[in-house]
Order: sequence, then C-alpha cells, then structure tokens
Amino acid sequence: MEFGPVQINAALGKVYKNGQDVFLSALEYRLLLVFLNHRGATLSRAQLLEEIWDVAGDFVNDNTLTVYIKRLRDKLEDDPQDPALIRTVRGVGYRMEG
Repeated sequence: MEFGPVQINAALGKVYKNGQDVFLSALEYRLLLVFLNHRGATLSRAQLLEEIWDVAGDFVNDNTLTVYIKRLRDKLEDDPQDPALIRTVRGVGYRMEG
C-alpha cells in the first residue's frame, strides 16, 4: 500500500518513508492501518478509540490517542506542524488524505 511518500508492506509489517525504514510501535502501526482502511473518511475520536482498543485489555484513552496521532505525524509527515496525510477535522475527528 502507498500513500504520499509512505509505503506499507503489510505482509512484513514494515513501513517506509521515501524508501527508508520507519519504526512504528504496535499501537502506531495499528492506528495507521485503521486510517488506511478508512482512507478519505472522517473518523471520530470514539471510532478510533474503538478500533485500537487493545484486545488484551490495555485501555487506550483519549489522551493516549492524541499522543499516538502526534507520534505518527512526527514519523510520517514531511511537516508535522502542517500535516498533509493525517488531517484534523475540527470538532469531528481525523481523516487520512492521499
């Protein structure tokens, strides 16, 4: 899968940006896959939390979601302060462009 400068090899669980390996934690990777599976759709924070809730029972709260979206942007965006891939939709949630 590709979007912008990012490529995902789902079979290997690897992510690349401009051909370089990008290390993502398990939760960051899961969040990225949620965005990819809903590309172009605006997802509410509640929908995202439901999607990434750990099946082992680890609680992911609203603040944790904010941190992980920031980390994902820091790793994948060319300019994390002005994201082009993972956009904030004010008052609603987030949408993956591209």
